[in-house]
Amino acid sequence: MAPDPEEKRIAHEKRVLRREALARRGALSRGEKARHDSLRLGLLLDLDAVRNAGALLAYVSSLENEADTWGILRAFLSESRPVFVPLTGERFGEMTFSRILSLDELRPGRFGLLEPAPSARRTDPVPPDAVCLVPGLAFTRTGHRIGYGGGYFDRFLAAFTGTSVGMAYAFQVVDTVPVLPHDTPVDLLATEEAVVDCAAERRLRG
Repeated sequence: MAPDPEEKRIAHEKRVLRREALARRGALSRGEKARHDSLRLGLLLDLDAVRNAGALLAYVSSLENEADTWGILRAFLSESRPVFVPLTGERFGEMTFSRILSLDELRPGRFGLLEPAPSARRTDPVPPDAVCLVPGLAFTRTGHRIGYGGGYFDRFLAAFTGTSVGMAYAFQVVDTVPVLPHDTPVDLLATEEAVVDCAAERRLRG
């Protein structure tokens, strides 16, 4: 079957937006990043969805100038609250979450991302009231996002029953992004400036 012209156009637009977003994020200084990450962490820890979460599902920030998750990972682990991190499967786009008991269990995995070492992988069930932190290169206030292109989080979030939170810097928030049918928006968006209720924004805009 021939590729759909509209999907090809959207895919091209996403590639262009990814390049632009990566360049802008890469220009963030170390000091600015540290300040922004600290402010965002404070906002996250004040969220009811985070305070009442049965577990934290979070990517381990490791890519250049990616919105930091180490602070909140440490906060949950220090309180002995359940923490799960992504584990990519053998098939492209396949992702599950594995529980960790310590950040020392992490090792470089596929694509250079930090994952649980094979000896530290646990298939504990994820509580239905978990909160999931979602990476991205650009977000709208309605929660639509440009990811890294693999569709890992879109597939996971399509069946996720907890609260999803996009992680970004304020300059990553844009007016619009091209959206495909399988793209799954996040419920909330956390930057260093504020937490946006994306689900409410979608309801307001119809």
